[in-house]
Amino acid sequence: MQASPNRATVSDWPFPHMTMDGFLDARDYVALRGSFPPCPPNSGPTGYSRFWGDPEFSALLDAQPVWQRLFDWTQSQAFVDLCLAPFADVIAREAVVDLSHARFVPYIETRREKEQRFLAPTGLAPDQLYVRTDILQGKVGYERGAHVDHRRRAATMLLYLCDGDEDEMVGGDLILHAADGQALTVRPRHNRAILFPCINTSLHSVSRIESQRHPRNFVQLTVSSSVDLWEDERAGRLAGIRQALGRGMRRLVA
Repeated sequence: MQASPNRATVSDWPFPHMTMDGFLDARDYVALRGSFPPCPPNSGPTGYSRFWGDPEFSALLDAQPVWQRLFDWTQSQAFVDLCLAPFADVIAREAVVDLSHARFVPYIETRREKEQRFLAPTGLAPDQLYVRTDILQGKVGYERGAHVDHRRRAATMLLYLCDGDEDEMVGGDLILHAADGQALTVRPRHNRAILFPCINTSLHSVSRIESQRHPRNFVQLTVSSSVDLWEDERAGRLAGIRQALGRGMRRLVA
């Protein structure tokens, strides 16, 4: 699996993130998109998903070599480094765990664990990081309110295998929120990846899908520890941001 993360630089507003278009090798992208599987009703943010550990996930990898290659690539030290390196300064400044020598470990976080605020002891060191590879579909009615990801998450990558305009999707946009009520709206585009560290200011949401021709197909790749990596200062910060959101947002579109 080949990717081109160097085509983009880190944007600091509304919080540190990277938008990477043409992220995967074009042939790999076409193969992944053409074999994107229907996701059964399941727990998870969209209600339709395949997670590592599901029989349907394993069946997809067995049937489609391109999905096996994507999975193998994400389950690696190289992928962890790719996700953390662009944000080394902000991670060093804000993380409560030293991730300068973070090490990849293969670990399955179950569906039940994913929904828990804290994990039971795993035996992993705080800087031993694993990668969740979640295949998801957003259908009409899907939305997510403004939130930050679990405090044990180091970084999140969203890889879109759809195009909001081609699919005549009303809604379904990723919104990155600033503390003053402004926001950046990111439209799902073919082979577009969004990457950001899960710092306390990484507040994001998804606008409600009102209509669409095809599902909002995407893969969420999450680099994670088994313990909290950030101070839990969300109560004060998020209260202020949500107050600003209540006064209305000014959106910029990417």
